Amino acid sequence: MRTFASRILLLSALPAALFCGACASTVPTPRSEAEKEAIQQQEVSDARLEKDVRLALLDKLGQDALGVTVDAHRGRVSLIGAVEKRSTQELAEEVAKTVPGVVSIDNHLFAREGEPESTKVGRAVGHAEREVDDAALEMRVGKNLLEEIGRYALDLEVEASDGVVSLRGMLPDAERKSLALKVARETAGVKQVVDLLQVR
Repeated sequence: MRTFASRILLLSALPAALFCGACASTVPTPRSEAEKEAIQQQEVSDARLEKDVRLALLDKLGQDALGVTVDAHRGRVSLIGAVEKRSTQELAEEVAKTVPGVVSIDNHLFAREGEPESTKVGRAVGHAEREVDDAALEMRVGKNLLEEIGRYALDLEVEASDGVVSLRGMLPDAERKSLALKVARETAGVKQVVDLLQVR
């Protein structure tokens, strides 16, 4: 009789014990000090990268970069906000890529400037025409660079947007950097040159 009663007591206690065990396994364990420190270091690193990118944008793009919010996480940088010119919208990404520690860019910027076309078809045509003009200007600058600095031009990236050209890449010396910038400025159709060049 006692054995049967103790079995019933054991069976009735078993679900409660299982429930408590399940609850205990879902309670988050406190993070170790090392984990907390690693998280804090990452937060500091992310904040530092955000400031570096923001400073680079302000330095290269001026007042139009004031509307850009920068968010960084482990080298992945998001650019968010409104800018006045389409050229800034595209150049901001090029500038951010030059900042040490940036792994990738998500460009969520949009330009406030209105387009003269009132219909979607007109806007699409206007956009396509600007894209063609930008591509042609990039080709002209690239060709002129090849003529003036030779094979070193192959290490450079040329981006154009509405007459604003950015040069990005590495050159062996300051003389070639100066020459590359001069060539870009003197290319027909170039209104402004953004210097993102580095010297080895």
